[in-house]
Amino acid sequence: MTDHHNIPDRPLFRQWPALAASLPFIELGDMPTAIDVAAELGAELNIGTLLIKRDDLSAADYGGNKIRKLEFLLADALAQHKTHVVTFGGLASNHAVATALNCKKLGLTCGAVLTPEPETDAVRAALAKHEQLGTRIERSGYTDLRACADRLTTEFGVAQTYEVPFGGSSAVGALGFVNAALELAEQIAAGELAAPDLIYVACGTVGTVAGLALGLAMAGLECRIEAVLVTPESLRHGDMAERLIAGALELLRPAVAELPTVAAVLAHLQLRADQLGGGYAEPTAACQAAAELWQTATGQPVSLTYTAKAVAALVEDARAGKLSDKTVLFWNTYNSQVWSV
Repeated sequence: MTDHHNIPDRPLFRQWPALAASLPFIELGDMPTAIDVAAELGAELNIGTLLIKRDDLSAADYGGNKIRKLEFLLADALAQHKTHVVTFGGLASNHAVATALNCKKLGLTCGAVLTPEPETDAVRAALAKHEQLGTRIERSGYTDLRACADRLTTEFGVAQTYEVPFGGSSAVGALGFVNAALELAEQIAAGELAAPDLIYVACGTVGTVAGLALGLAMAGLECRIEAVLVTPESLRHGDMAERLIAGALELLRPAVAELPTVAAVLAHLQLRADQLGGGYAEPTAACQAAAELWQTATGQPVSLTYTAKAVAALVEDARAGKLSDKTVLFWNTYNSQVWSV
């Protein structure tokens, strides 16, 4: 029998209370995140209706999309009685900062294996945050990632260490965005917004968009996800999405009677590399122009590595006349909160 007094306050558990027995969860974010109507920007770009999902304010101390994944990942670490966490990211990785911050809150020691990217203010700011948090940093090239992670794990103790992949993109992490899609469905049902035709979102390690696509399918929402790639196509994003969706389905299957097929979920996910430019963390002229437009119009900060490239895709499609009769939702995955420890 399910103890309804211990059901987490999230749509996934409200709809399927039995999941609380099999899926560890800890509340780290302030949910649901709001929906903004960007009327002026929408009019300027000739978009039917432009909406923004404010995941940039997903937690009071440090927002962004990673909080949703960490609610499941760090709970899983605690459920396995781990005391240390090792994760990965670029030098300016918001995921690595968010993981370190939330580990500190929960009494977990965090180590981060960080890969090269151009030395920018964002890199310097992220490294300063890690210093404040006491993150154990290992700088690594792409070819020796495993060796660096294994060295940290050995230092921490193999039995005591929980590994979180790049971007929190595992089957467990993807559940955070299954839940996010169900949250959006609740907001639609409550009349906060019309069901969007399209959702634009930056895509690095696929966990966000894989979970989102699965959750939308579970909610019966037909909107298409425009997943704007910010990492090289050599990562085989389609294969990653298929694997993450299949893994998340296996975690849900014991408690959810009717689930979509992997193919049905993937049918609503459009992976596009048209804004990638020179590669990860390398801004394009289009994304720099999009960032300026976005900040001026919304007042929200933007990441040239991630969200600005998704905005650039939105702007390009709008100016090509593709969105004039559409309800469009931009999922803001970047942190807008002023940093605090």
